[in-house]
Amino acid sequence: MTPTGLVVCGMVERISTGIAELDKMVEGGFPKASTILVKGPPGSFKTILCLQMLYNAAKNRIPGLYITFNQSVDGIKEQAMQFGWNFDGLPVEFISFDATTDIDLEASVVNTVKEKKAGIIVFDSLTSFLSRPPITSIGYQSDPMIEAIKRFPGVKISEDALIRAMTARLIRRMSYGNSIIMFIYEDQTLEGIRAVCEYLVDGVLRLSRIESIGKRTLAIEKMRYTRHDFLPRTMVLRENGISIEG
Repeated sequence: MTPTGLVVCGMVERISTGIAELDKMVEGGFPKASTILVKGPPGSFKTILCLQMLYNAAKNRIPGLYITFNQSVDGIKEQAMQFGWNFDGLPVEFISFDATTDIDLEASVVNTVKEKKAGIIVFDSLTSFLSRPPITSIGYQSDPMIEAIKRFPGVKISEDALIRAMTARLIRRMSYGNSIIMFIYEDQTLEGIRAVCEYLVDGVLRLSRIESIGKRTLAIEKMRYTRHDFLPRTMVLRENGISIEG
């Protein structure tokens, strides 16, 4: 690892995840310029895992950006402070968007990403981003995709199909520069959208909560440019964040 937190494995430049055991699972870190889907049910440590990577990268002066739609910035920082992660003075920005009132939310988010040029971006979450008013609402009428469909009045496209198309467009537009983008994703999101997301992103982390035995696990389902297995590992929450066993 270089003093700036970068890891070079073969021809692939990586950024450490900040979790030693996870780094071993992905050949030293996540590849730069990659999109990672962090999926799982509520309470499976998705947000904590993303904050942990953001914080450890920021300590190595890798700039970060945390985009949220359903939590306050203060609330997220308070959650981070539970593990001693004080972002004050570090090159990380936290920005909250209102998914219910921003008429062109996608453009606002994409423009912010391009402006900030962060090394690591957390998108919290795809579920909240997609939980907006129906496609038929007035806020969508100026969307280029809707405008194109209007030119063919005889063509019927379901709202689910439109949402899948918009999700694909968002992921492609967010894939900018050398940033690692971590999309947080709740398991209850529509099956069709999940399939689109998993196909388009470079990596998929599956976080699970096994209530019957009180365990949480992490498995790597997909990671381009990386040799990895698919075995779930146990996650343990300690005073300084997540550690992985096994």
